[in-house]
Amino acid sequence: MAKQAMAGELRTLVYFRRTVKEVDSEGSTHQREEPVFHDSQGREQAVHCKWVNAHGAEVFTAMQLKLRQPAKLTMRYSPRIVPTLLVYKGKDPVPYEVVSVDDVEDRHCWLEVTVQRKEAAR
Repeated sequence: MAKQAMAGELRTLVYFRRTVKEVDSEGSTHQREEPVFHDSQGREQAVHCKWVNAHGAEVFTAMQLKLRQPAKLTMRYSPRIVPTLLVYKGKDPVPYEVVSVDDVEDRHCWLEVTVQRKEAAR
């Protein structure tokens, strides 16, 4: 049976952002984040998903793979979701990075996105 979520389970708001590198007139490189989903006025839009943190045996597997605070998101399909995006859970200021994106059964109906907490810059 296909992986899916009931409508009531899609209660976690997440924001997807892409990192854009820009070079200014002096040749300096700067990075900024821009929203992947936005409304007609350009305001960032949240996506509803089912968020499940790793638990049980998944925690030990995650430790072996050196994942930091792994979680799985189940959401409606969107071709905009790619492995290079950052994911913000609600208003949490520390992003998650995408580990994998799975188009469940290649039906373009559901996505299962595995994320991990982004490592702090040193």
